[in-house]
Amino acid sequence: MSDFESDSVSSLHKRWLFTNINPSSEKFSYLISILSLVTNVALINFVITPHTVTDFLVSFPIIAAVFSVTLIFDYLSLKGTPLNRFSKVLHVSAFANLLWTLTVIGGYISEFIINTNSLNINFVLQGMFMAIGLRIGIFVSVFGASLKRTIPISFIQPLIIFILFSFFYFNHIFYTNFTVYIFGSIILFIGVMWTIIVDRIGRPNFTSAFKILQAFLIAWTENKSDEMEKIAEAKASPKVVNTLIMRFKPENQKDISLVLPELHPGPFNPIGGSNLPFDIFKFYSNSAMVMHSISDHSLNIPSKREVEKYLKSLNQINHLESGSTCSIPIVVTKNDCNCSGFAMGKNVIILFSKSPSGMEDIPLEVKTELETYAQQVGFEQILIIDAHNSLGTKIEENDIKTLVSIGKETLVKLKESPQYEFKIGYKNSYQINDQTIKELKKMPDLGRGQFGVLAISIKNEIYLLCWIDSNNMKNGIREKIAMTLTDQGFRIIEICTSDTHSTSGKRNTKGYYTLGDVTPEDKIINVFNILATHAKTNLEQSTFEIYKTESKVMVMGTDQFDDYSIALEKSFLVTKIFLAITFVVYVLMLLLT
Repeated sequence: MSDFESDSVSSLHKRWLFTNINPSSEKFSYLISILSLVTNVALINFVITPHTVTDFLVSFPIIAAVFSVTLIFDYLSLKGTPLNRFSKVLHVSAFANLLWTLTVIGGYISEFIINTNSLNINFVLQGMFMAIGLRIGIFVSVFGASLKRTIPISFIQPLIIFILFSFFYFNHIFYTNFTVYIFGSIILFIGVMWTIIVDRIGRPNFTSAFKILQAFLIAWTENKSDEMEKIAEAKASPKVVNTLIMRFKPENQKDISLVLPELHPGPFNPIGGSNLPFDIFKFYSNSAMVMHSISDHSLNIPSKREVEKYLKSLNQINHLESGSTCSIPIVVTKNDCNCSGFAMGKNVIILFSKSPSGMEDIPLEVKTELETYAQQVGFEQILIIDAHNSLGTKIEENDIKTLVSIGKETLVKLKESPQYEFKIGYKNSYQINDQTIKELKKMPDLGRGQFGVLAISIKNEIYLLCWIDSNNMKNGIREKIAMTLTDQGFRIIEICTSDTHSTSGKRNTKGYYTLGDVTPEDKIINVFNILATHAKTNLEQSTFEIYKTESKVMVMGTDQFDDYSIALEKSFLVTKIFLAITFVVYVLMLLLT
């Protein structure tokens, strides 16, 4: 991928962590709200305006009950907004009440330190304004309510609670320090201005940043992709992409397809082509290995409609060659870069890995240079596979040179290698009735295509190509699988993942599950042992056929990610500025009121 595209995706990925800053459940949110409320009442009852325990036991249940009713009012008042869910109303109340409590505590501490003898009610009133300001920002940005609708709704709950505080504990509430109202109004004005500026920050590339945020949240939290796909598709561009298919034809078994689409799985579950490997797997009747090509996020399919169009195009295939011979697979290693491969007729398959140190997607320049070189040494078709089997950073220039170097060395050796008749054995998770495999089918770090093993027997040696429908693998698992299978007498070509994005959108720092994050390593190894043994017992004489398809589909392109990334970075910068201004106003409010 290009440096800029890589930086854009990295920037978006870096900010994913902020989506996890929310309570884990509705009950927990309600608990936070109640605890904040009881803290406020306790501070007022026992510290700010000393009252008895009886007063506390009388006031708090009433305040808590009224607060609970206002939650329902919030939910009904926001009816019709894109993300109005009672769980989200509870989350907002948790944050707002917590901010209110922290403001009261901060006010009391400041009073204790500087001893201004200000009216104690000011602390509570300041907290109310802070809570209202937060509610305005969230109701507009996350829920999708208009400002006209948001402002009165944002006032209702905090104002009712403040009136109850005043009823039980304060007298003459409207004769308090008028300066508090001035500062409170400034805080609300800052909140309103933030919503206006940030929502427009992506223009002219897109009209509303908040609409994109809401579409993303609907897709992520509710598994509804329509709105986000409309946005992604509107900014997508048409592209002609190739798909290469190596089809193995054992004498008495179903055909097995090794598929290399010139597309990238993504962008994230459940949008567009995030589940593309499994969709292709199903298209080939659950008898396929869908490999990760040399491609980047610019080649993501933006919508399921475009995925369906792509799958239909796979019926329009061009036959390139048939044959019955295969070279002995070889492996070339330099530093921590690995290249394995084998030739079949005038076609060659090579696979790259940087395990266990890992890397991000291999850049397009590696593919371009090796395709040209393959033609020069005499191959007609080259399938270049990114094994994508260990986590790592963006690939460095020296590693790119190493990959090209060992790729060329592999091509020369394979061109000079004799070819022999071969046998094929294949098994995947769908073909085995085994309890161990059944237990793994719902693991969140595993795509629906599960596991597959292709065994190639040449001159009485069995070589294994292993495949997992997952988004990469934890570092070191590849080596453990390879060691175990080698101990069983097999030779390993490579262990690959599909790089599916169907396991994305998770509440962790990466935003997705890598194979091994949830599924125990010993069970993963055990599954490959089972499949390899079955593949070995099903070896049959085989031939191969190679096909190519051309598909015209919409892809997301580089510009789309650049636009999102630029707007996101601007939003964070503006938000930091507004938070700094709010903090200054808050401190002045404590000092001057």
